[in-house]
Amino acid sequence: MAQIGDVVPSHFNPSIVTASYFASLCGCLLTVELLHRRGTGVSNWRSWAETFACAAALGAIGIWCMHFIGNRAIILGDGTATIQLVYSPGYSTLSVFLPIIGLSFAFAAAEFPSRSPFLHWSALTCTGVFAGLSVVGMHYIGNFGISNYKLQYVSRYLAASVVIAIGDCLAVLMLFYTWRDKWISDWWKRLLCAVALAGGVSAMHFTASTNCIYELKHYNSHEAIRSRDVQVIIAGILCGTAGLIVMCVLMFTRHRDRVLKRSSQKVMLACAMFDPDGRVLVTTEGVLPAREITDKYNHRTFDEDFDTAHQVFQWIFRVSHNWSGVSDLIPRMKSHLGARSDDSEDSSRPGSSKSSSQYDLEAITDYSIFFRERFCTAAASLAASMHISIENIGVLYDKIIETGTLKPEDRVGKRNNPHQSRDDLELALRHSIFGKGQLLFLTRQLDADQTDKLLNTGFRFASVQHVGRNFAEAMQIPLAAIEVHMDNLRQYVENTSSAGKAGTWLSVFAIVPKANSKGFDVVVKRTEQDQLPDVQLLPGDVQPYQARFLQRLDGVCPTIAMDFLEDHDRKDLRRTPQEQHFAKVALHAMDALSKQVPSAWFQHARFVGKPVYANYSQPTGADTPITTIFSLVVCADAHTSTESCNNIARVPLSFFTARQQCTAGSPNHLVLTRDIHQEFGPLLTRKGAAKNTPSREKRFLTHKSKTNPSTRRPSAQSTSERSDTEYSSDTLELVDKPRAFGVSVTDTTAGAERDNVWGGILVNSETVMRSDEKKEGSAGVSMHDLGIRVAVGTSRMEATWVDELFAVAREAMSSRSG
Repeated sequence: MAQIGDVVPSHFNPSIVTASYFASLCGCLLTVELLHRRGTGVSNWRSWAETFACAAALGAIGIWCMHFIGNRAIILGDGTATIQLVYSPGYSTLSVFLPIIGLSFAFAAAEFPSRSPFLHWSALTCTGVFAGLSVVGMHYIGNFGISNYKLQYVSRYLAASVVIAIGDCLAVLMLFYTWRDKWISDWWKRLLCAVALAGGVSAMHFTASTNCIYELKHYNSHEAIRSRDVQVIIAGILCGTAGLIVMCVLMFTRHRDRVLKRSSQKVMLACAMFDPDGRVLVTTEGVLPAREITDKYNHRTFDEDFDTAHQVFQWIFRVSHNWSGVSDLIPRMKSHLGARSDDSEDSSRPGSSKSSSQYDLEAITDYSIFFRERFCTAAASLAASMHISIENIGVLYDKIIETGTLKPEDRVGKRNNPHQSRDDLELALRHSIFGKGQLLFLTRQLDADQTDKLLNTGFRFASVQHVGRNFAEAMQIPLAAIEVHMDNLRQYVENTSSAGKAGTWLSVFAIVPKANSKGFDVVVKRTEQDQLPDVQLLPGDVQPYQARFLQRLDGVCPTIAMDFLEDHDRKDLRRTPQEQHFAKVALHAMDALSKQVPSAWFQHARFVGKPVYANYSQPTGADTPITTIFSLVVCADAHTSTESCNNIARVPLSFFTARQQCTAGSPNHLVLTRDIHQEFGPLLTRKGAAKNTPSREKRFLTHKSKTNPSTRRPSAQSTSERSDTEYSSDTLELVDKPRAFGVSVTDTTAGAERDNVWGGILVNSETVMRSDEKKEGSAGVSMHDLGIRVAVGTSRMEATWVDELFAVAREAMSSRSG
């Protein structure tokens, strides 16, 4: 047996060495997953808390636990318990916190915001160095706490251990932080990072312990022998906890995958935000942030489709360009939806009264109200999850994506023929219209500051090629389809961020009748579907002489117009040199325009000599120029082939008109806001009116008299026709004080806007007296018909330039049919 002062030989137990590596792997796996899911930057307490959690996972489990389990693999002498390694509690505790502190600074340095490449790589270098030194420091401080041996290290192994620790941490962490955004959908790459990091920690530990000289200072007491197991027990518990957390993460990820696949069969709202580099915002799971709107849109008729021609879609599209008009109603929408759910449950219970659900049976007669509320609350939930205001959530994408179209035999990971053209892919998308669900997108372009804020909240930005497979699996659509959709989304965002369109333009306004008398489509540009096919006529505004010259072409077909502009025989003696030059410009523009649409449409068009004025700026735009448009108007044949014209598309005329009502500075934003409050204000306040009556609004609760049903005042035909100042139930009636004394409360658009919790509904009141002729020539007045008649109405949207051109087209159709 070894004596005091002897150098005791040592060797390693292979099984415990393996166990120590897997202990480190548990901590490194947890660390990598936490780093993958944390936000960037260290600008708030949440970021520091996440940084500390990552440091604790690596420092306490990946390094500390590995160290004490690894040291248990060191067998001294013949393995007698009295000469094995024992530790000082103080140094053991200190060795836990020092690596955590060092790693906290290391991870904070990696997230240091910098747009300079030199500073960025310098920060990553500091991260690797600090992390490596934390590993080395923990090992030697932990060994310094060995109380029964004096340790002497071999210099070359000590230097090698430092190089291994710093080199491994540098390589792994720099690789991880550089490629993290590209590994969102590749879990196995993160696993390899954890494997390499755990390998470096273990290699450093056993390299430093190789040929280490152990000089015995004293024998272990019975208490020391029992206490040497404490560190191993604690390390085992921590490693087991880390492994359990990793398993829970894996199980949660699988559960989320199933939830996302089920969501593909519902109507969902997703957010697609693009950073200045064109990368899209994703969660740490590698999917787009999304919320459920409803299970399925309930159609009123069999031939109704929820598409861009639907009035509800056009309403939410306009709302997304005017969030301020609905933002103050969203909290009450949430309460109303919650109350509706509670009332539905109460009404289904035995013994529940009908009055508890009477409100919802009356108010939700129109399913679109419920759907619009769900859309607004889903958008608000998305904004809250990203810690931004709803006004900054973005605008609605102008298409609805059909989801759940993937067949069981389709493979998401299998790409289509790489030589397949974009037009072929889009043609395939147009034929894939039978999906189990639908997906709406809110989208916007972010600047650098907004990108950094979202990174700090835990989101990521990734290119579509790295996360496209995740998108396709979540939406259950082919991978090629999602790539086309995301390309279209990015282009849509770029178009909405444009600064307008200056100058004077020559366009074609072609309307195409739909089948079954479902209205009209209008021909637009494929890439900018809020604009007509056009050619620039002038870089600036049209001059008076130019406007008079074009007026001479009013009502003529393009062939005659082009002959007039060319004027081969010089018959136009009134034409000045300026007009002659302008005629050549107009002829060239008209000839270029003829190549953008089918020749049959162009030949049957009629020129409109009166200009119309459009504003193509978006809500984010400031002072943008007004676009002057001269148009060729035609009612196009739907059966005409458009294969030769790849740059045009057809959209519903009603939706195209709605888009022109969403431009920046449009007075229709105020009209929409007023309409929203008129429609939703009374609906959302009746439920809680009796509980939350403001002191400044004096209301009276009066018991409803039990009179003969024949003498009661007839009820309104629908909920939308009721006044917002009167609500009755089976037990009570809530009446506005002025109304109770027979005074009509009228809110006009010209009057000042009142602070009215009841919605400020717009009403027209008139006193009605009707004389009923009786038999024998007697005449009397029916008291039943005396009183106030209330007609609820909404304000009219101001006409757009599209309405002007459509009026011309309709007149042309009428004259042709006549």
